[in-house]
Amino acid sequence: MSITSQTDRDADGFKMSDLENGVMKKKYLQVVLGLSLAALSGVAAAQFGGLTSALSGSTGGASGVSAESLVKSYVGGTKNVMTADASLLKAVGLKDEGSRSELAAQNLTEGATSASLEDAVKIQTESSKLLAEKFSDKSTVVDADSKKEYTKGLLSLALGLKDYAGMSGDLKNFKPSVTSLGGAAGAAMYVVKTLPDSTSNLLSTLKKAVEFAREKKIEVPKEATSLL
Repeated sequence: MSITSQTDRDADGFKMSDLENGVMKKKYLQVVLGLSLAALSGVAAAQFGGLTSALSGSTGGASGVSAESLVKSYVGGTKNVMTADASLLKAVGLKDEGSRSELAAQNLTEGATSASLEDAVKIQTESSKLLAEKFSDKSTVVDADSKKEYTKGLLSLALGLKDYAGMSGDLKNFKPSVTSLGGAAGAAMYVVKTLPDSTSNLLSTLKKAVEFAREKKIEVPKEATSLL
């Protein structure tokens, strides 16, 4: 005699099929994920505080932002940041590290998963640490050609920061669907969890990069100084 658990029976006591069980479990996961995304998006938007206003002067965003749209915007900003890192690293003599950041930026796509976004952030975080070390090293030399590359990097960094700050409105208007469960939803969850800290850290990096540029008499684009 087979034994059927209570959880495998419906209200009338009939045994549920494996297919019905699977459908119910999927619906449950969709609801949980949707609620988690909604809660996270609200917290993330609140964490921006006055930072977005100071950076972009706008907290607007399209209503009903989808997971796919949120990830697409984040990828665009991250590509700008990693392109900036590539230029800055090369300018201060870290050619190999700059090439790695440049390649990572090229490989990052709009349909990125949470895993690929996390990998990109790891590379970006490591790049920031390497740059901070170079900025604090008084022996760092930047020649005329490298100064041009550095200025280009500052511009890309400012663009990436504005991209991130401009997403505050998207976070507020992000309304995750309980019917979507997959790569886009997971990537969107990663974005709403990490974007506030990423923006704050990026602003700190920009400040240090501008200070270094002024010390070395490197041209600083107005797009960068307007964010400080």
